Amino acid sequence: MHVDGFRFDLASALARGEGGEVLHNPPVLWGIELSEQLQKTKLIAEAWDAAGLYQVGSFPGYRWGEWNGRYRDIIRRFVRGDKGIIREVATRICGSSDLYQSQDRLPISGINFVTCHDGFTLYDLFSYNV
Repeated sequence: MHVDGFRFDLASALARGEGGEVLHNPPVLWGIELSEQLQKTKLIAEAWDAAGLYQVGSFPGYRWGEWNGRYRDIIRRFVRGDKGIIREVATRICGSSDLYQSQDRLPISGINFVTCHDGFTLYDLFSYNV
């Protein structure tokens, strides 16, 4: 079917055990990462879940690309005109090393985005004030 990859919505839910506890080495995520059938497939995680687990910069595994929610949030604030955020804007635009470097991961681990399927369109995001 020529599928290049898969994005997992609220992927951090797959890092939890049966009782909801956060697993250090979640078997489902490692099974996906180490699958021979998926070895040439892009794996993209929305690295948070609805229960508050936020794993951007620390999502389990090495092949996963992570939606960088911190990038999304600071760019939206920048475009809105918020003051005092230039350092963080620069950090995010330059690859968010503060999130990925301590895990020995490269900036390509993060996927920068501003809007997606479950929010405003890009036009609405920047034109809607009230």
